[in-house]
Amino acid sequence: MTEFASNIIFAGGGTGGHVYPALASIESLQSRGNYQILYIGGYHGIENKIVHKEKIVFKKIWISGFQRYLTLRNILFPLKLIVSLIQSMVTILKFKPNVVVGTGGYVSGPVIYSAAKLGIPTLIQEQDYYPGITTRILAKYADVVCIPDPDVKKYLPRVKGKVVVTGNPVRISLRLTDRNEAAVSFGLDPQRSIIFIFGGSQGAQSINKAISNIGNALIERHKVQLIWQTGEKNYNEISTLELTKRNDVIIQDYISEMGRAYSAADIIVSRAGAITLAELSKVKKGCVLIPYPHAAANHQEKNAQAIVDAGAAVMVREDENFEANLQNSIDKLLTNQNLTQEMGKNWQKIYQQDATVRITDEIIGLMGKK
Repeated sequence: MTEFASNIIFAGGGTGGHVYPALASIESLQSRGNYQILYIGGYHGIENKIVHKEKIVFKKIWISGFQRYLTLRNILFPLKLIVSLIQSMVTILKFKPNVVVGTGGYVSGPVIYSAAKLGIPTLIQEQDYYPGITTRILAKYADVVCIPDPDVKKYLPRVKGKVVVTGNPVRISLRLTDRNEAAVSFGLDPQRSIIFIFGGSQGAQSINKAISNIGNALIERHKVQLIWQTGEKNYNEISTLELTKRNDVIIQDYISEMGRAYSAADIIVSRAGAITLAELSKVKKGCVLIPYPHAAANHQEKNAQAIVDAGAAVMVREDENFEANLQNSIDKLLTNQNLTQEMGKNWQKIYQQDATVRITDEIIGLMGKK
């Protein structure tokens, strides 16, 4: 069914965990009708790298995150907030959206607040099992808040509109392919096991360091191969290691075709960001989850624990035994095929195939309420 044309603003940024949900909803909307989309991001977030490739109109506001420690950068935060509110209001008045959607991160704050004050219907899509501070503040202004799990409601005591349990959206463009074909496309031997390692869209220095130290032992002991997304900041350093000069180790700073990497892998080692977990629930493979220890309110560990409780992954914390525990966990999965197969089946308990459709339906439902 084709819906009527309308203008929609999406705002969210800083990390891929806030950008990819927006892109998933945009893909879904564009498959259903003639929607004019404007994406508002920050000056330095990963949205600057991702959104342009999608040929979506992109505007920037000055806002940046408030650091939870003493730093001179926080001095400018009040000024950045005021300027960003003005920029948001001007952009909204010019674009005249029917709906404004926020997918989290500091960027969505000024945009959702401005839209609400201008009487524009607003929707927030929260990804984490413990909602971020932006969602907790803005919930009292939003007409709809979409959440991944019913337990999230208890953290949102003040909500203006309705709270809808939708699950987390996964991009339509995330397509899984034949495992052997995917392995060959990376130049790897499909007869040997493959571990896919990544620390989120921007990489993770601690994970990179750990793999640098245990990678050779894993390869020699199990004859495995590695697909390793290092992140842009760490790529040059990692690429000089003897480990990464091996033919059975493929390193990239950023993998845009994640479906191909997921398809090639037998085991996945990753952070526990909410959108990563939504994608992994579609992939359905044995996983080692490493929560980012400095995430706000430790939300990544809460995310990971929910997956562990479902029997779909193991969790390794970044403590004094991090590297040893990581190696032991990977060893365990590589030597116990029944365990990895059981994990794959248990992801089915978590996968919500229609999450993107539910969110899109809520966005469309807000049109005409301006």
